[in-house]
Amino acid sequence: MLEIINSCLTNSLHHNPNLVYALLYKRDLFEQFRTHPSFQDIMQNIDLVISFFSSRIEHPGAALSVERVLEIIKQGAVALPKDRLRKTRLPTTLDL
Repeated sequence: MLEIINSCLTNSLHHNPNLVYALLYKRDLFEQFRTHPSFQDIMQNIDLVISFFSSRIEHPGAALSVERVLEIIKQGAVALPKDRLRKTRLPTTLDL
């Protein structure tokens, strides 16, 4: 599942604002994967996206609507340099 999320982020971030919203909303679910060696590359990308968009929407005293958050995400998806997200190679049967 993490690889699918990562693929959506690295290949078509601007087409997935609802995925980014869900990542922000449920960011605590990813805690368990941050220290696992098998998921380091994938978690770097997911953490980058979470921190990039969190910094754009989290302001003291700001109560943003869902629509406003999605608008900020859409604008941010265009602003995030694509080269900051690292593409990871999926394992093949030869790797097994």
